Amino acid sequence: MERPFFSGHATDEEYGRNCREDLGVPPNDSLVEPLLSQCNVSGSKLITEEEREKESLPSNDNDTSSEKKSKNIPLVLAYTFVTFAGRSMWSTSVLSAFVYLLRNDDPESVGFLTAVMGVAQLLASFPSGMLADMYRRDVMLKVGSLVGVAAIVSTMVASFVENFAFLGVALALWGVFTGITNTSISALFADSIPDGKRSHYFTQRMMLTKLGSTAGPTVSLTMFAVLGNNWTTKDCATVMTFGQSICLPGIVILCFLSDRYIVEHIDNSESKTETSPEGKLSPTEKTETQQTLEQENERPVEEPKKGFLCIPGHRVVPVLIAIADIMSGCAAGMSVRYFTIFFIDDLKLSPSIVSLLGILSPLGQMVLHKLAHIGGEKIGRCQMAVCFKWIGIALMIAMILSYKHHFHVSIVSIFYLLRTSFMNATSNLTKSVLMDSVPRKERGKWSALESVNMFSWSGSAALGGFLVGSKGIIFNFYVTATLQFVATFPLLLLFKRVKD
Repeated sequence: MERPFFSGHATDEEYGRNCREDLGVPPNDSLVEPLLSQCNVSGSKLITEEEREKESLPSNDNDTSSEKKSKNIPLVLAYTFVTFAGRSMWSTSVLSAFVYLLRNDDPESVGFLTAVMGVAQLLASFPSGMLADMYRRDVMLKVGSLVGVAAIVSTMVASFVENFAFLGVALALWGVFTGITNTSISALFADSIPDGKRSHYFTQRMMLTKLGSTAGPTVSLTMFAVLGNNWTTKDCATVMTFGQSICLPGIVILCFLSDRYIVEHIDNSESKTETSPEGKLSPTEKTETQQTLEQENERPVEEPKKGFLCIPGHRVVPVLIAIADIMSGCAAGMSVRYFTIFFIDDLKLSPSIVSLLGILSPLGQMVLHKLAHIGGEKIGRCQMAVCFKWIGIALMIAMILSYKHHFHVSIVSIFYLLRTSFMNATSNLTKSVLMDSVPRKERGKWSALESVNMFSWSGSAALGGFLVGSKGIIFNFYVTATLQFVATFPLLLLFKRVKD
């Protein structure tokens, strides 16, 4: 008579006891329990060794899996929007106009204060980046928030008392704040994003940057219209003060970012195998590791990356990206602060119209940022960046020629908007390439290169002020277009090196 197999716990136990009697083994219920523990209650499914090991491992709520979005991501995105909304109100066209009017139409004063802010950022960024990599990035962000509060208060006071020297101190504090926070927040943001998704979230952050940059001019347009729509130092100071108050919530957000919310990454630059807390690989980890090694052995062996000039192979991509960004920033700095002067003196635009251009420009950049992201996935990120930059350079030349041939100011303004949108729609692409090509432990240092970019941008702003004063603003625009074209050469060298 056949005995039913796994038809129930009573039958299983009786069947096991009878087998032991046939074999001459004394009955012992303790021998049955381990066998039954491998079955579920209904006896229809076996619990594998791997499942028992997973159930026995203690759960750790502090660990963030790659499938779960890190809490740092929405916080950084919120900080980006709020900060750029306030900054776009006071640090772009309004600040340039305020300094230009305060110093009796002196363009070199605009470049000088920009250089002061850039030098302060550079001096603060590198030690901050090294400390962020050595210790905790959230601590550096809290230190930066204190500096930010001091910068806000000092800028409010300096704008209302209309003191040029005090304004220089306030902008230096803003430079220190940017140097401390930008390095840490960029590295922390990259560490909080799972591998393969940085381009997506970097694009989101850049779009929020442009959205915030649209919100600021929208408020300033309304304020200028209420105040009389005239270029005066008093009206500019009022708008700047309101912009400073908007920046305050963003500084508070910095205090809630934490290193605990970073996610685990596979560091391709280091050949290390993570082990279990006991220091030994579990059976599951051994199986997974063995499968991974077998798959890697089946793949063709890749040749080591060749170096370029004196640059080691594994450093070629980040170094060339950094060189391209610094050269591009240097070129942009020569003209960015002087577009407002071009609008005031040459095109005779009112504050409301200049604010309207400040609204439309980020909106165009948002659209092109998305197109750049899509195009980067199809033809390559470096290829798309070069394509957009060349279009922007051509539009810059078109803007200059349309002004020299006395086209209507609306035509000149349209060329300006298109040029600005294309030139500023690629930073997320190059930034994602940079972060993907460096190990996690070095991201703080490489993020500090943004401050070198800011320094070159600020230093070239001082040079741009000199050129505007001596050769004219149109000559300065020609030099900008030439340098921006040269800045694309390093990206051309990466077409075959960067795999998208």
